[in-house]
Amino acid sequence: PGGAYVYVKRFLVPETWRTQSAVLEFEAVYQNAQVFVNDALVAEQRYGYTNFFVVLDPQLKYGEENEIKVIADNSSVPNSRWYSGSGIYRNVNLFLGDKSHIRPDGLLVSTSGNDAAHVKVSVTGGDTVRVSVLDGEKVVAQAETAVKEGTASADIPVSQPRLWDAEHPELYRCRAELLKNGEMVDEADAWFGFRTLSWSTRGFFVNGKKTLLRGACVHHDNGILGACSFEDAELRRVRLLKEAGFNAIRSAHNPASKALLDACDRLGLYVMDEFCDNWLVHKNPYDYGGPGIFAHGGSRISQLWSYKNYNHPSVVMNSIRK
Repeated sequence: PGGAYVYVKRFLVPETWRTQSAVLEFEAVYQNAQVFVNDALVAEQRYGYTNFFVVLDPQLKYGEENEIKVIADNSSVPNSRWYSGSGIYRNVNLFLGDKSHIRPDGLLVSTSGNDAAHVKVSVTGGDTVRVSVLDGEKVVAQAETAVKEGTASADIPVSQPRLWDAEHPELYRCRAELLKNGEMVDEADAWFGFRTLSWSTRGFFVNGKKTLLRGACVHHDNGILGACSFEDAELRRVRLLKEAGFNAIRSAHNPASKALLDACDRLGLYVMDEFCDNWLVHKNPYDYGGPGIFAHGGSRISQLWSYKNYNHPSVVMNSIRK
């Protein structure tokens, strides 16, 4: 059944936050979300499966009680061909840092080859970024690079890294530290893996090895747990799929949760992450097809989706299924 749902959280914002930056990330709200801070509308997100960020600073009252209200309007039904759930069904994360900081989605790591990590860091303020590659707690490579127009980039060679694939899900950690006048003011970590992907008329290759996908279509719900995404439930699902002989999944028919992708990284499953079920043609009277969501903000939604997937070695394909 559809409905409109209202979430309210009241909390004291200390004076110390005045010199800091506060950002909320909603990993997903189904659907037509509106976010209010102290009765001011600060963000709207119609699509129900993509994360989005809300900067709180302009509306906060320091040293006083503040109120955050989220309205999720899922009252127009039917709007889905599967069980969608309703409301805030994935994590909400608070990022609190210095005014000079690394953006919450600002640490991007890729490995186009098997001997270097290519790192891009988006920041607000600061002058230098120190980037480290860690194997466990051991730093195996490091570099420093200057911030230019809000971005710092570095190619970090790593000698003979262990490669990630579904049979050997070897993960490394990238740490970015933002420096201002030689002092660290913020840091961010991201897990990633070294691997290469290629396609030809001969097939799909991971690290030069021909790979056949034995896949399943996986919806975002967790059975009797409903649409909510829980880390333990996602790990269990991936473990059971691996034990049943699968090596790949396709998220049907919307972006997978961060928790599911983390589980696929850790346990070893290839992922085709799907963007949406339809674009211009309706499949239900009130779904997001037609001249709606993607005609008015589709590029921003797709950018958030691609950033979410960027560091995950498990994601080998992004699907823009129509």
